[in-house]
Amino acid sequence: MNIPGKSAIVTGAASGIGRASAVALAARGAARIVLVDVDAAGLAGTAAAMARHSAVVEQVVLDLADIGATADWFAGQGAVDILHNNAGVVSGAPQFPDADALRLHWIIDVNLTSLVTATQIMAQAMRDNGGGVIVNTVSTVALGTGFRDAMYATTKAGVMMFTRCCAPLKDDWNVRVAAVLPGLTDTPILFKTGADGAADWMAPVLANNERCSAEDIAEGVIDLVEDDGLGGGAWLAVRRIGGVVERQWGTHDSL
Repeated sequence: MNIPGKSAIVTGAASGIGRASAVALAARGAARIVLVDVDAAGLAGTAAAMARHSAVVEQVVLDLADIGATADWFAGQGAVDILHNNAGVVSGAPQFPDADALRLHWIIDVNLTSLVTATQIMAQAMRDNGGGVIVNTVSTVALGTGFRDAMYATTKAGVMMFTRCCAPLKDDWNVRVAAVLPGLTDTPILFKTGADGAADWMAPVLANNERCSAEDIAEGVIDLVEDDGLGGGAWLAVRRIGGVVERQWGTHDSL
């Protein structure tokens, strides 16, 4: 898809990858970008970072854990060209199995249920408008064998499978659903894994892995949006190793 003149929605846009993705879309010439997050102050910061570009920027404070409100809001948007389902949370403390049921459902709803809801509604609107591109933020955790934050890993694996299952939408509706899989990335989410900052179990992860920048991941999002030669359900994993950004591409039927 050629981005200039297009409209986009970015969830989880108050910081990190969502902010970088929104700025990158604006820099590529998107005409209208809707920023969605529960953090109003963060949204304002993202809008300020986009000010040098000409895109019309809208800020929407929305709690994606409220699935009814999420469905109502997306249903009222009509067609957009690009949706970046980026919002995500980690468990914090206490984690599964000690977290209570409300906390577990909150994680599932933010990371997975709201994403499925937004994709269903916006894919139908895109179909009626001739097509579009949806990029889901997953994690390289979904390619591994486990992670200390069980609920984060489980929901991200669910997003990966959901993206792959959406592959037929490219041929059926001209709606291409793809996934970006960040490796360890320098965003605020790293420091929400514990009760007050980074969890103890994050120490070896942070010490033994290089961090991507949010902009490294946003570049991958842009490539996924722009390359209409990709099949439905295509994915791109982005890691930083030895000071170099490494990319791993996959199709809907590969892991």
